[in-house]
Amino acid sequence: MKTPAKLLYIIPFFLLVACQGFLDEVPRDRMSEANYYKTLEDAKSSLTAIYGPLRSGTFVGPYFLQTEIMADYAEGRGSTLIIGEYKGLDVTNITRVAAIWTAFYTSIRNANISISHIPAIEADESVKKALIAEARFMRALVYYHLVRHWGPVPLYLDVITTESARKPVAEVYTAIIEDLQYAEINLPPSPEVYGKPSKWSASSLLAEVYLTNRQWGPAKAKAEEVINAKIYSLVAVNKLDDWDKIFGAGANGTSEEVFYLKFNNQNGWEWPSNLLWSETKFSPFGNYVIYSTLDNKFLNSWDPKDLRKQWNVFTEYENRKTGKIEKLPVSTPVLFSKWRDSAAPTSVGHANDYPFLRYADVLLIHAEADARLNNGPTAAGIESLNKIRRRAYGYPATGISPIDYQAAGWNVEQFIDTVLTERAYELFMEGKRWLDLKRTDKIKSTILKNLGKEVKDIHLFWPIPQQEIDTNPFIAQSDQNPGY
Repeated sequence: MKTPAKLLYIIPFFLLVACQGFLDEVPRDRMSEANYYKTLEDAKSSLTAIYGPLRSGTFVGPYFLQTEIMADYAEGRGSTLIIGEYKGLDVTNITRVAAIWTAFYTSIRNANISISHIPAIEADESVKKALIAEARFMRALVYYHLVRHWGPVPLYLDVITTESARKPVAEVYTAIIEDLQYAEINLPPSPEVYGKPSKWSASSLLAEVYLTNRQWGPAKAKAEEVINAKIYSLVAVNKLDDWDKIFGAGANGTSEEVFYLKFNNQNGWEWPSNLLWSETKFSPFGNYVIYSTLDNKFLNSWDPKDLRKQWNVFTEYENRKTGKIEKLPVSTPVLFSKWRDSAAPTSVGHANDYPFLRYADVLLIHAEADARLNNGPTAAGIESLNKIRRRAYGYPATGISPIDYQAAGWNVEQFIDTVLTERAYELFMEGKRWLDLKRTDKIKSTILKNLGKEVKDIHLFWPIPQQEIDTNPFIAQSDQNPGY
């Protein structure tokens, strides 16, 4: 049974700064930053405050609506419709991404407080380093999301800096890599509990960061380190329902899990309800905000024999009340069902976990980095891709199958396009397709080809929140992302 992380209230840093000089005594009648960090358990508990804003304010649902509707296989309904028009965000969605920004920086602030105060507690140095490494891993993860969606962003790496200008993308990535390198050295090889990062979580995220930065050699090397460690393996899929062993509400600590954000029915995930039709047996709840059309070129080119498509995409369903097979309404003729929890007590009570990183990610990173580094795929890179493909069709991941990609006949661009397509199928609805198209400079051509829509430059980055511009003396209106 998965246990939700405790949510710990920590006084906002700007309030602490404001009070310094007026109140030097440690208050005895209430919690404060000064008297909280005394024991090892205090330090461990403080780390939960890093996860809280991500679990409740960002990755519970809003982030995926923004990212998946921008992919080439989905549309948005109601107030999210404008996202899929690729002309920039309206006021409603600007407000939503501003809330994501706030949650991200709250998580960073809480990480910085932990990093600052853990060294002073009485505990073994290796234990303290592991706790700091966890905080630095999470800080890197958050900055990795920030820099890809906003470009240059304020960079806070301590509890002293109260405001920061937008720092160059390269500087942000340098900080991300340094945090992950520290985490890789100091995190344990296995997480203390599921939902915590390990050394291999850091190595896997480093591989992805290097790939995003087009550092093919380091990306391939890090992915190979994870593969060669033989810590992980793909969960076997022999029949359709086996996907529930990976994405279902009861899946926890599988052989594929590298780093997941944990939910349960009491502190649950809202994202599945954004996808589902409420009458299915997949869940008692669904608001089907995100959907697709019958003429979507991406979905129509997806082989119907691929078990991933059969699991993820549906046009008809078994009515959970009547047991009859019914078609979806013409207004939302194609919906998505990757995340299923028939026991969810509320629309925000799905117990499925969000896979930030799973072993499939590592194999796909390896396949791409290998081909880019060698100007074409090697046998090892093709094998990494074939493991993903075999599993998708119900074959054992490690044996030769009739649907394997062959070794001959590739040029590098053909192979990379194939990897990106496999990534889209494998990581479907995990918030990654848009960012893949963005890092490979394929957004405009792919969206035009598959949806017939032109992506305006304004749509490539989210706007800096107006409140940040109004209150941060180092960010002016002229620093805003283009078009806003």
